Amino acid sequence: MKAQWLLFFLLFSCAGTAWGQTCTYTVEPTVDFGSITGLPTPQIDVSADITVTCPAMDPPGERRVCISLPVGSGGVSFADRRMVNGGFDVQYQLYRNAGRTLVWGNVAGGQERILLFPLVGGTRVATVFGRVFSGQTGKSVGLYQSVLSGIEVREGTPMQLCSAITNIFILPDTITAQLDIQPDCTISANPLNFGTVNSVGVQDASSNLSVTCTLNGAYTIALDGGTTTGDVNDRKMQLGTDTIDYQLYSDAARTQVWGDTAGTTVDGTGSGDPQSIPVFGRVPAQGPKPEGTYQDTITATVTF
Repeated sequence: MKAQWLLFFLLFSCAGTAWGQTCTYTVEPTVDFGSITGLPTPQIDVSADITVTCPAMDPPGERRVCISLPVGSGGVSFADRRMVNGGFDVQYQLYRNAGRTLVWGNVAGGQERILLFPLVGGTRVATVFGRVFSGQTGKSVGLYQSVLSGIEVREGTPMQLCSAITNIFILPDTITAQLDIQPDCTISANPLNFGTVNSVGVQDASSNLSVTCTLNGAYTIALDGGTTTGDVNDRKMQLGTDTIDYQLYSDAARTQVWGDTAGTTVDGTGSGDPQSIPVFGRVPAQGPKPEGTYQDTITATVTF
């Protein structure tokens, strides 16, 4: 009797799970840091959500979703994100955690956001935590933006590292980070002293206002009619019941009365630093007046 032997070669191959995009992604389009007035910037913390919904798998299986955010327009690197407005920028950052210690970047840098889904699927929210850093100065007024396009997602199994997942998609959605800087101004004034005279002839004097406004912020300065008459065209300094006529001008030739109505105010643009705005005064020749100190108080108003 002869024995016959049959040799069976059993072949087994193991391959990673492959599927198309099965989850849906809802991306909140704006990380809106709102509006601030003036500088320096305060620290501003806001957030936006990326909502991911994954169905149950057939055959059943758990799932790992990896989400990468790009640097964004205006940014230098993941560590140095910036919103821009013309030639100016504001530094900000996006994080994976509420404590804002883990920068949200990409898979290559190990800074992706990971969501895990059970066999039955479900919905998870990946919150984007944003921060504008405090203490930034020298910025122009205007809307600062950074557009993040090319949000990458990877769908794989829980056992796969994000870097090993080849099921990769780019979402059509974009996220815009933005901050609006509004102008702010402060104003201070120095006394205008016409000096001491023995007779009331023509007396010229000048002083200045100091105005500090946010860079490129438009402003308008008005001077009222004073506490004596309240009339821009009939300004007077007073001592008891006696008065001395005078006038304030915006030009050294003393032809443009500086008032508080359209066409009589002074316009300017902020530099971010104190600006000295001259005020030119004149006392015209007039009849004899009693001795003493004559005064009037003018209110300067800056509108921006």
